[in-house]
Amino acid sequence: MDFHQLRVFVEVVRQKSFSRAAENIFLSQPTVSAHIKALEKEVGAPLLDRSQREVALTEAGKILFRYAQQLLGFKEEALATIQKKYSIIKGHLEIAASSVPGSYLLPAVLTAFSRKYTEVSFSVLIRDSKKVMESIRDYTIELGLVGETGTQEDLVLKQLVQDELILIAPPGTSLPPARPQQGVTGEDQLPLTELKACARLPFILREPGSATRLVFEKALKKAREEAHLHIVAFIEGQEAIKEAVKKGLGLTAISRRAVQYELKAGLLEGYRLKGLDLGRSFYLVFHKNRTLTPLSKVFLEFTEKFFRAQQEGP
Repeated sequence: MDFHQLRVFVEVVRQKSFSRAAENIFLSQPTVSAHIKALEKEVGAPLLDRSQREVALTEAGKILFRYAQQLLGFKEEALATIQKKYSIIKGHLEIAASSVPGSYLLPAVLTAFSRKYTEVSFSVLIRDSKKVMESIRDYTIELGLVGETGTQEDLVLKQLVQDELILIAPPGTSLPPARPQQGVTGEDQLPLTELKACARLPFILREPGSATRLVFEKALKKAREEAHLHIVAFIEGQEAIKEAVKKGLGLTAISRRAVQYELKAGLLEGYRLKGLDLGRSFYLVFHKNRTLTPLSKVFLEFTEKFFRAQQEGP
């Protein structure tokens, strides 16, 4: 039994899938299966129940999983202590992020961080905000980026940057402006419309657990506007939902950061919705009871400074 085998085992359990685990740790699926079989042979008992749709732990597997996490944690702690003593910033960092910050915020941070710390590599796992926070709570991942605070009694959330949801529509939709105020245009502003103008138009929502959907639904409930939507589809992912809107499937509420290019290029129409509070923020999140590794601490501090500098400007 070695650390590499334990790492493979833990990843299979976390992903509940041999194929997803193999993809995340850059191994072939047969190699992952071989490591698990070697562990089972050494332990003398099956570790995983493969008869279900998703891989599940046996009783022996539950015991090993608990100790495997501790052993891997001790290894990381030992390496981190040595690196801290000699001011070495290197290693591999796993980050879980919801779709908007993972696609439109994180790449710039990783690029800047990599230029400064050349011996650090990354794995970025894209999940909805609910699953990101679950992975922080169960100690699977140290750091996450989310667009919804959720229940946070055991989490620490560091606000990074503000955002807003806007309404997007296919080109040529031309929704009527809100009254009495006419549509306002400008470099940083979009025409203002009302939700009732969309009442008979098809609407698309994100999947359950999406921070975009949670923020939008909260705003609708607060304004008592839930009944005004004609939902025709639920679609996962920003890119898929943007393409669906472009093709005319319906309208949707989406992060303004996710459609900046499309709005400028005229590929989509954008509107602000009168009477709805659609502002939100993106957060860096970690477990309040977990001692972060030096690498995670450095990345956390770097990320906060990165976005603070962006807001302060030149």
